[in-house]
Amino acid sequence: MPSFIVLSHPLRPDAPTYPGNPPSLALEARHSIERGDAANTTTLHLFSHSGTHVDTPWHFNPAGRRAAEIPIERYVFHAPALLSIPKGEDEFIRAADLEPHAGTIQGCDLLCVATGWGRLRSTEPERYASAGPLLHPDGARYLIEAFPELRAIATDAISIGSPRHPDESRDTHRILMGYGRAEERYVLIYEDVRLDPAVAKARRVFAWPLMAEEADGTPCTIVAEL
Repeated sequence: MPSFIVLSHPLRPDAPTYPGNPPSLALEARHSIERGDAANTTTLHLFSHSGTHVDTPWHFNPAGRRAAEIPIERYVFHAPALLSIPKGEDEFIRAADLEPHAGTIQGCDLLCVATGWGRLRSTEPERYASAGPLLHPDGARYLIEAFPELRAIATDAISIGSPRHPDESRDTHRILMGYGRAEERYVLIYEDVRLDPAVAKARRVFAWPLMAEEADGTPCTIVAEL
């Protein structure tokens, strides 16, 4: 029997968010058995980039696909790979950091990059959200040009960008989202992921978005099958 591990952080009202974004989750009780209603119901208020989530092409590419427009099989990964590339505050992941791992990246469809920054999520949430490592545009360009089978990248940081580096963050997202390319070639971006070391043994990863029409991205439930 296969075993499974959850790579998504639970959505919580107090979870860290990218600076300037609204809270990850707000709950509004609508019906309550305790108050005499027949059932308990809740209204969920979510931002498209709440908690563990996926960036789909339309996030940075006006010609790109939205979350619900992408074929569902694109969210299932049969050749995941885990890289450990330790990075600290404001440090870039460059092409030079990725090149020594070309043999691991070759043939993988989901590249999980563990920077170690995720350890701060619960202990220093403000620093985790505002000062993390990020993927440099030359790293994004290297991945999308050198590895045609790559369909997604995941990071244990709040984002593959950073509010301290807006230009590089925009360019990295545009490169991965297919901005300005005639052919439809894009790499999905999963951010704020709990990259358990066991991912290295995963047979498959299921990274399902909410099927919300018109959304540029959505919170995800990500599960690795070991």
